[in-house]
Amino acid sequence: MIDNKLWMDYLKLLEGLSKTIGQLTEVEQKKTLAVSQGRLDEVEDCMKREQALSLSLRGCDQKRETMLARMGLKNIPLRQLEQHAPEGLEMETKRVANELRGKYSVFQSASQVARNTLECNLRAIERIRERQQQGGAPTPPPQEGASQYDLRA
Repeated sequence: MIDNKLWMDYLKLLEGLSKTIGQLTEVEQKKTLAVSQGRLDEVEDCMKREQALSLSLRGCDQKRETMLARMGLKNIPLRQLEQHAPEGLEMETKRVANELRGKYSVFQSASQVARNTLECNLRAIERIRERQQQGGAPTPPPQEGASQYDLRA
């Protein structure tokens, strides 16, 4: 029999994970925009924030594993969590698990877009960085509807 308080603490941890993943998604979206607009300082800030959030996620995941082990639910996937919930907490468990899965799905999409944007603009970013290091003026922002980068070089 799983202790209801421990289960509720576990659900709170999952809600915290959802919140952190939501923050990470926002960072990925900001990073994508900053990359596409050639704002390298913002890209670097996003990457630092991303690293801090990733460390936080790692710590939460270790806590999650420990709690699952204490409840005798090690290796139980999130989609099966509801089946193991204490009586009366099934719906809350389902809600929390669905929210976490949804946030993670959105994060994966945002992360893939950011990765693709970075890869597509890597050469242009390197050229901007070289100009900045050589003391050159940064490239002016593109006009509305124009592409800032000539990726043929």
